[in-house]
Amino acid sequence: MRTANNQKDTRVVEVIALSGFDKELAYAVPPTCQNTVQVGSLVRIPLRRRSELGVVTRFGTDQVVPPGKLKMFYEVVQDYAVLPPDLMELYRWAMRYYASTPEAVLETMIPAAIRKGMKPKTRRYISAGKAPTAEELATLEKRAPKQAELLKFIRQQLRPLPRADILKRMKLSTSACDALVGKGFLRETDTEEERVAYEDELGEVETVASESRPTLTNEQASAVDAITTAIEKDAFSVRLLHGVTGSGKTEVYLNAIEKIVAQGGGVVFLIPEVALAPQTVGRVRARLEARGVHTVVWHSHLSEGERYDAWKALASGEAHVVVGARSAVFAPVQNLKLMIVDEEHEPSYKQEESPRYHGRDVAVYRALINQAVCVLGSATPSLESLYNVERGKYSVDRILNRVDDRQLPKIHLVDMRREGHTGKGPSPISQMLADKLIDRFEKKEQSILFLNRRGFSTSMLCPDCGYVAACDHCSIPKTYHRTDKKLRCHLCGEEDYAPIKCPECKSTNIRMRGQGTQKIED
Repeated sequence: MRTANNQKDTRVVEVIALSGFDKELAYAVPPTCQNTVQVGSLVRIPLRRRSELGVVTRFGTDQVVPPGKLKMFYEVVQDYAVLPPDLMELYRWAMRYYASTPEAVLETMIPAAIRKGMKPKTRRYISAGKAPTAEELATLEKRAPKQAELLKFIRQQLRPLPRADILKRMKLSTSACDALVGKGFLRETDTEEERVAYEDELGEVETVASESRPTLTNEQASAVDAITTAIEKDAFSVRLLHGVTGSGKTEVYLNAIEKIVAQGGGVVFLIPEVALAPQTVGRVRARLEARGVHTVVWHSHLSEGERYDAWKALASGEAHVVVGARSAVFAPVQNLKLMIVDEEHEPSYKQEESPRYHGRDVAVYRALINQAVCVLGSATPSLESLYNVERGKYSVDRILNRVDDRQLPKIHLVDMRREGHTGKGPSPISQMLADKLIDRFEKKEQSILFLNRRGFSTSMLCPDCGYVAACDHCSIPKTYHRTDKKLRCHLCGEEDYAPIKCPECKSTNIRMRGQGTQKIED
């Protein structure tokens, strides 16, 4: 029940619980959390004799709570808000637009490591403390020779050293170190260590490559100027970068990112596949690290520690650029000014489970919330984006030529119906393809044959009665695999041995239809 009056009271907050509740609950703010709690904070709350997590959605409440019944929440779990103001608005929109529950949306937006209350990784270092007198040192050498050995070694060092490494190297127990710390002869300090994803040889290779900046083509320069003009307007806009494969769209992105970070803005760079992350991150870091701009990676294949450190760097404002798959659209980037969606037509941007959001659409709406520029890049734009361009909602920049005037590969369309009239019978490989494969083989070059059909034949059919071997659960034809002579459903995984005769009419005239990769291999 709610009252008519809606006054802001910092002593009371409304929290949406991450445990299936569809409505906000009112809690009192403990005195110890008065200065740390804020809208978007992750808090631990009492709920039905158990402890649950929840997100603060507002200060004050309109709910009528009987005196003495208002419970206090336990603690603020993270130092930074898990949902800053723009993400809080995005959360409310996603819940309505995708008809999803609050719990499902929040679990999608907040990484599991954050919800678990993970803390930064720390490493303990030891350094020299007060200098022992000659009498104290002699006493140590006589009564605790191991402590004396450790103390002498540390006093010879110029900088603090990792405690665990030193104890392991000198084969000493922790009690020896603890005793010296207790006496003041050694000093211990805990230092946070960031877990950086893809900090390997790839970044070094890209750094070498970035020393010579490529010269932009006229079409690239025109696209960069158009995006720069849109950025300078400091208003929401969406631009479709329609460039053929190999036209240098990534270079256009990098120039736009440099413009934003020079102004202190934040950037979200979405890529369709996790496999593209190392290459893209290497290029972005190579261009921005010299400016002192921190870039982080964000996708589901990171460890929990790497995901936490990336989140903390963004939430604290230490990092300004994030590169990642579709989940990176929810990264807590501060002062967001640019959203980039590379290969925006890719179906991998669509989430299959609830909430069934599309990364491209969420990126556009988040850009609207932040009055930022959203750049959608593709060689084959989606119909939705082309329709929005036609209606004037999106602007378009086209790059029709490849870098250095390189030619696109030749494509031949072969009518396979005519191949069957050559007198050699039907074949899955055309004569032109066979000639090209032989030519590449003689030149000791490689070829790739792509067929999106696994197995030997795509179906098993009885021509006498029309029976088709289908999956009982999915109602689709099963695929025949010759390696183990089984019929498999590629949706649910059900499999059976291929029958020798038709299960319906007992005819032995049962046949395999369609072509799979195993048949092409033969």
